[in-house]
Amino acid sequence: MDGMMMMHGTPWFDSPITLNGDRTYECSLNETSQCEYQQGYWRFWYEADHRYALPTVAFFTTAIVIFTLVRIASDILPKRLSSSRSFRRVGAPFRWLSYRSWRVNALNWNTAPAGVLLLGVTGAVFFLAMTLGPKPYFWSNYDGSKPSYGSSMPIATRSGWMAIGCLPFVILMAGKSNLVTMATGVSHERLQPFHRWISYAMFILALIHTFPFIVYHIRIGDIVEQWNASLFYWTGVVALIAQAYLTFASVSPLRNMCYEWFKFSHFLAALIFTLFFFFHCDFTLTSAQYFVVTVVFFAASWLHRQLRIYLEHGIGHRATISIAPNGFVRVSVPTKARWRAGQHFFVRFMSLGLHAWSIHPFSACSLPARAAVNSDVESELVFYIRPQGGFTSRLAKHAEAHPESQMRVLLDGPYGGVDMQKIASCQRSVVVAGGSGAGWVLPIVIAFLRNLQLQSIENPRRPSLRVILVTRDKATHTWFEKAVADELAACPIDDLTAADYSIELYYTGTAENEEHPKLTGQFLQKLEDPEKAPTIEEVPKSDLESSSRSSRSDMITKPLNVQHHDGRPELSAVIAQEGDSQITGSALGVFVCGPASMQNDATNAVAREQLRIMQDGTREMYFHCEHFSWA
Repeated sequence: MDGMMMMHGTPWFDSPITLNGDRTYECSLNETSQCEYQQGYWRFWYEADHRYALPTVAFFTTAIVIFTLVRIASDILPKRLSSSRSFRRVGAPFRWLSYRSWRVNALNWNTAPAGVLLLGVTGAVFFLAMTLGPKPYFWSNYDGSKPSYGSSMPIATRSGWMAIGCLPFVILMAGKSNLVTMATGVSHERLQPFHRWISYAMFILALIHTFPFIVYHIRIGDIVEQWNASLFYWTGVVALIAQAYLTFASVSPLRNMCYEWFKFSHFLAALIFTLFFFFHCDFTLTSAQYFVVTVVFFAASWLHRQLRIYLEHGIGHRATISIAPNGFVRVSVPTKARWRAGQHFFVRFMSLGLHAWSIHPFSACSLPARAAVNSDVESELVFYIRPQGGFTSRLAKHAEAHPESQMRVLLDGPYGGVDMQKIASCQRSVVVAGGSGAGWVLPIVIAFLRNLQLQSIENPRRPSLRVILVTRDKATHTWFEKAVADELAACPIDDLTAADYSIELYYTGTAENEEHPKLTGQFLQKLEDPEKAPTIEEVPKSDLESSSRSSRSDMITKPLNVQHHDGRPELSAVIAQEGDSQITGSALGVFVCGPASMQNDATNAVAREQLRIMQDGTREMYFHCEHFSWA
């Protein structure tokens, strides 16, 4: 066991290279009892991969299998059973776990849902039990005395192997296209907490693995010799430094400061970490097998994405780029692709210099044409992008300098999205959005109108829609009203009434902005170079409202049921009121795309309703929350 520490100091491997390291064991101790002690189930170094790495793999795999089985069961469950009172009462606690979260106002941060936190706690208990449960932590020769059981202390050995067991799952959870999403139906962005948490666990395990070796060799006085003669030390240090960067540079504030740099440096650090971690393990026991699996997971995800980009979507897409009346960048792409409400694409713009090397996620703000569902008819894929800084700022400047210009783009997606069956099955839908989430609402409105076309006006369960938009930009109000008016004009529903839908627009801006709204909205004023921003024309509020009414009257004859409010809506009260209004056996869907505070209010209000559903089971309430930063 000591021999493993005396390898040469350069990262080249012994021959022959195999995926199974040598397990030959010869006891060098003087007494049989000492040899038997050394070979104890939790202590035997030559079986440590089987004792610690494999259980780690089994732990993660079991969780994935459980959620896969839940998904399969939900897909094949008869509707008669899933809509029964007993099933609703049983399902409500699990939805409570999926929705309930807590907010830290000082950090403007929401915790993960209770169910996700519970999974995290389960993982923490597993790793704590596997690390601190087996004894001893250190050999009796830790202070340099005899007998010598080796220089690899038990706690260092087991933590190291558990870290190796984590590696494939860190990569698996990071991929946009991955096996976990395929099996469980959980979209990649909702797997990111697990990607981060497994990474944190792996980093802590790496530290627990490292320090006993350093302390031991400092005590016996050969730390310099080990550094110079053994590849395990310096390769481990390089891997640990890269891992520390991956861990700490990925926190939200740093990541949001410059996403392009974060993404580039993250991939570079991940490559360095994986390479030197591989050198560090040096084919010890079955360690190489975990790297093979890791490479397979990464390669499969990357290859699948490239096949979708270049073969499914192709390289011929050309986007028309312009500035919307509220200052959003409007990107329109004619495509034969298919997507559903709430889904997002990763888009690469090929004519923006170095930005052509980056790819960014944006929510689709349209739906495929109905005729295109089962044919090759082209549809218009539309994105509304809020200019902030970096890439989006550059794109907005390009759109301002070259109105209605075209640019070649590559599409990767779609990903995520709202369950369309939920939209169709909900008798009542409440859609809440804030700021740039306005564009995200439009596909849900379109889906609702298409569903309404199939319903008779005499149907007592005829679906209805309530849209709540909160923004401090009057121009976005006007733009959104016109966008909804366009969809109503395009929707052949002769019996559409004000009872079928309502739109509530909440204005949270200043009184000065309300009196003199800016036609191009608030967002273009925040570009990096104000001199290159478009001219912002201020108009009297009455003129803006008159223009809005005129444009609507020219386009539609159907009622536009819009209510204007000042201030923020009390979402908790709104959702509680909607819950009280539900009829027996009905389903209510709540869909949210907004800032963290809005998400927190909505998700916890729906969670409280689940507690009521647990008691009577007479109704159902479904919740979907979209990542606001992508809208």
